[in-house]
Amino acid sequence: MAIRILCVDDEQSVQDLVSTHLMLQGFEVRTAANGEEAIKCLEGESFDLLLLDIEMPKMNGLEVLRYIKSRHIDVHPIMLTGADDLQALSECARWGAFDYLPKPYNFHELMDSIDRVLAEEVHAG
Repeated sequence: MAIRILCVDDEQSVQDLVSTHLMLQGFEVRTAANGEEAIKCLEGESFDLLLLDIEMPKMNGLEVLRYIKSRHIDVHPIMLTGADDLQALSECARWGAFDYLPKPYNFHELMDSIDRVLAEEVHAG
């Protein structure tokens, strides 16, 4: 069974690039354009990983992270951001983000982060 990833980013080009790359690597990928769409996806389906942009309109990535943790939704979040914000980084860690990638990231960095999360999941389970 393929690893299921939800990619949440308000930039369509990022959604397209990331989802295409991950599908070529054998992952099953869904996309969402904002936090509200992400929550709808997470409430209706299960995912193994969540690639979550922090800075989005309406509902930002930290709000989504707090939502999933408060409802014990079993997904492993990797936070993505274009801002160098230490406060956001500490919030991500406090709310259980598995990793944090600054934008622009390359696919090697993204795959390394995904591999670390999946390896940690295997050791925990």
